[in-house]
Amino acid sequence: MIIPKFIDVFPFCRIGEDLNFLLLRRAVDNTYPGIWQPVAGKMKPEETAWEAGLRELSEETGFTPLNFYTLDHVSSYYLHSYDETIHVPAFIAEVQPGDPTLSAEHDKFQWLPLEAACALASWEPYRIALISIPKLLASSPALAVAKILQKNGEIV
Repeated sequence: MIIPKFIDVFPFCRIGEDLNFLLLRRAVDNTYPGIWQPVAGKMKPEETAWEAGLRELSEETGFTPLNFYTLDHVSSYYLHSYDETIHVPAFIAEVQPGDPTLSAEHDKFQWLPLEAACALASWEPYRIALISIPKLLASSPALAVAKILQKNGEIV
């Protein structure tokens, strides 16, 4: 069994029929300065991956999701500093439209439609995950299986 240590969360909001995706720019005094990414973070020892996703979403944006889903996407990276391959599960968080409250990790944000978000995302795994989000949201059976939190905050 592979135990994840990191997570990604892709916040999105609905504006009418359109989806907009939130990307965050890493601050210059942080690791990977200047990259555009979703919410990303490390899991704490006592957390499940989805619990870490909810915590990181709150810490990095101030958002509480309306709905929270697992995304059928896991990024794999080799970290030379640890000589380790990591696997990063991804989640999506539907949030209310509005400006996030950024943590010190990030210095800028953008809400973007899918094509623009894919163009701005710094790493290919982010683009692959972004492309899969509308497909998941359009599939009622898959979405029902992927749902972790309902609008009332209840765990499914």
